[in-house]
Amino acid sequence: MTRYEGASRLTDELSVLAGLVVFSKDGRAQFGWRDLTTGRFHSEADGDHIVDAVGAVEIHHEIEH
Repeated sequence: MTRYEGASRLTDELSVLAGLVVFSKDGRAQFGWRDLTTGRFHSEADGDHIVDAVGAVEIHHEIEH
């Protein structure tokens, strides 16, 4: 995940976290990340390679779990 640092005032940039929602051939979606060296998607839950990944969308959120 990428973290963009921000400040507390509305006019300043907000602190936003970016992640991926990875989609599988069977229609399932899960949070994950992409290895930039191999191009493979991995599950955020256990780090395993998502073998049947067909794509992903980037999401931005203010709360990290």
